[in-house]
Amino acid sequence: MSAKQIFEKFDKNKNGKLSLDEFCEAALAFSKNISQEEIVKMFKEIDVDGDGELDAVEFTSSFEKILKETFAFCDADGDGKITSKEFHAAMIGLGKDWTEEKCAEMVQAADGFNGYNAIN
Repeated sequence: MSAKQIFEKFDKNKNGKLSLDEFCEAALAFSKNISQEEIVKMFKEIDVDGDGELDAVEFTSSFEKILKETFAFCDADGDGKITSKEFHAAMIGLGKDWTEEKCAEMVQAADGFNGYNAIN
């Protein structure tokens, strides 16, 4: 699902903008552990034009930035791929008690089951 598709899914009134309530729903769909204060802070940071709503450009550019930062965090050796070992180390670093096997399964699922053990 693309960032634009995610935006469209949570734009409930189809006005081309996400209100704070719509953004809150989107944020909670991706992370149940995020606080209301964190959501409001994030919303204000993303709302570049300060109009109190997020348009598709604001949302997708911030979403893509977050994905790139997350990818870079997991790609420990900087080779442009995330191995299951790198993913496991990142999850342990975040305090997750995930096994290497679980991480390998997740990387394989994200990789589309194409036989590689890395996300390209």
